[in-house]
Amino acid sequence: MVGLEYYTTDRNRVLTQFYRWGQELQMPVLFWNSGYSCLQEVISKDGKCILQNTDLRPDSDVPQFLLETGREGIYLLEGLLDFDESSDARSFQLANAYYHLSWSNTRQFWVMLENYIQLPMNLQPLIPVLTTPMPSRVAVQKLVASFCSQNPELGGKDDDSPQASLVRACQGLPQGEIELVLERSLAFTSTLEELAHLVLDHKVNKLRGRGLEFIASPDVLDAGGLDLLDESLSKVASLLSPEAEKYGLKFPKGMILWGPPGTGKSLSAKLAAKKMGVPLLAADWGSIVGSPRPDLALRELLELTQALSPTILYWDDFDKGFAGWDSNADGGVSRRLSGKLLTWMQEHQYPIYIVATVNRLGMLPPELIRRFDDIFFVDLPHEGAMYEIFNLHLKKYFPEFRNASESPWTDDEWRILLRDYRLCTPAEIGNAVRKCAEEIYYRHQVQGQQPDELKVTLSDLRQQRYQFTPSMLRDEEQILAIRNQATYARSASGEDRSRFSIPLQELFG
Repeated sequence: MVGLEYYTTDRNRVLTQFYRWGQELQMPVLFWNSGYSCLQEVISKDGKCILQNTDLRPDSDVPQFLLETGREGIYLLEGLLDFDESSDARSFQLANAYYHLSWSNTRQFWVMLENYIQLPMNLQPLIPVLTTPMPSRVAVQKLVASFCSQNPELGGKDDDSPQASLVRACQGLPQGEIELVLERSLAFTSTLEELAHLVLDHKVNKLRGRGLEFIASPDVLDAGGLDLLDESLSKVASLLSPEAEKYGLKFPKGMILWGPPGTGKSLSAKLAAKKMGVPLLAADWGSIVGSPRPDLALRELLELTQALSPTILYWDDFDKGFAGWDSNADGGVSRRLSGKLLTWMQEHQYPIYIVATVNRLGMLPPELIRRFDDIFFVDLPHEGAMYEIFNLHLKKYFPEFRNASESPWTDDEWRILLRDYRLCTPAEIGNAVRKCAEEIYYRHQVQGQQPDELKVTLSDLRQQRYQFTPSMLRDEEQILAIRNQATYARSASGEDRSRFSIPLQELFG
């Protein structure tokens, strides 16, 4: 008796492999799940393995039926190891079947198929559990190369880049699913580039259904003002090079971005993926802990991350999922899962960089914090950073700001604007610029005008500033509590050396 975790789309591969072993052992291979009224025999027809009805019709008690018939064979049984709180009888029945089969001279092999197996304690020593792994990058490359050779009309023979794009799109999918999606998409595409886009859309939609977000190529510009963080990410990106291994250098585990809300932590995670040239997989720890099967959800996520490597695993608001983790308020689920994540971070050897954003660092388990290589504090921007952030957003809507060498405003005008927005976060600055653009466009519409381009004035932005209360003032107590602990982390921003910097002043003569 053995348990086998597999992906449903790999059923044909599983049936084919066991059919070959059955031929070698001269034994029939039979398949059953609750969707069939009788056992199905695996046979070969036209070079493919298919299922054929038999006269063996078990009642609801399949294990007892197999023991009583005593017919030798390899039995692939799906759904027997799906335990719940009322499955004590099934647990004892399988334990009895194990000993009965070990005493009997009849050659019966039970392979129990499940998407996820979590055995009761009494069955764990009796039934070994095997896992069908996600295909590696090399396996995906071979599969894609074979598919392309069978469909030469798609092109890509002289240029490896379309095949490489298709390989990246297929990574993170089970082998059977890759074959299924490629065949299904073939009727809607004429080139490998189009096929890669369809497969990527399929993968993105599938992950979104699990509460995950996959970004193959993050489309971001710059966070603005986070120069020390940017320098650190450049060092991490250099370690992705194969030459780094020659010097015994290992790829780091990850970093924590800590700071008040709206300071650009989430944007920094996407910038990290862009700088390294790898995809980003965004996950929510709270969703995993609150899922019906949290252990399965975490395991699938980690397997997927390994299959997609090199990649960035991004945990947004990581601290919120650990509220009360040490009080067993959730039955110990958070504690158990954090232990599994901690072990995985310690043991895995894949080029995976973990970026976790937190508002309150103290909520994370201390042993988990130690697994990260760096902790950066992302604070409110200084004057030089605010100038960069304003220009990043202004150039989206107003063409006059797209000339990097010359600004339409004088330095004195900029100093007035920066003074007004001194307590604002980057998110609040971005929202203010966007709302200004919307109001200017609306004014033109009311006047029946259709200008070639929108233009903004200093007074527009100053007026917009007094339309909202910055979070630093609205939630002053909570944000000050966060900022007062900034000395426990590295600063994401260096000293303000711009022409707008405010010189330090001596308080006491």
